[in-house]
Amino acid sequence: MMEPLMIRGINESGEISMLGRILAATLVIGVAMTTSGAARAQQDPVAGAVAGAIVGAAIATGAVVPYEHREPLREYVVRENRPSYRYEDEVVVGSELRPGPYESYPLPERYGVPDHHYAVVNNRVVVFHPQTRRVIHVYD
Repeated sequence: MMEPLMIRGINESGEISMLGRILAATLVIGVAMTTSGAARAQQDPVAGAVAGAIVGAAIATGAVVPYEHREPLREYVVRENRPSYRYEDEVVVGSELRPGPYESYPLPERYGVPDHHYAVVNNRVVVFHPQTRRVIHVYD
């Protein structure tokens, strides 16, 4: 039996493959990030493209805080009132938190990011995967 023919992310039955969906999500988010920051992208188009690619990659892997859970999650972490820790490196989506003196706390599954933790660093809430330490969301 032969494997389904995969051309441009569509198999022979006309269904879009997972790779096609990932590529589409990455491109859509990358374009949205680049155009939403058009003024900054005009000053530094490479930075705009890199930011779009990082956010697109995070979304394509499924590791993002769902939009409808972002505000309730913010309210939750504010209620928890955890201490903030000083962190020397820049903390952005897609980066990895190096081990440091900060405490991390598991997120309840109801916020749509099971098996993820958060920490408060430089007075900002950072959501990340505890094993890879990859940052998926930063609250300003």
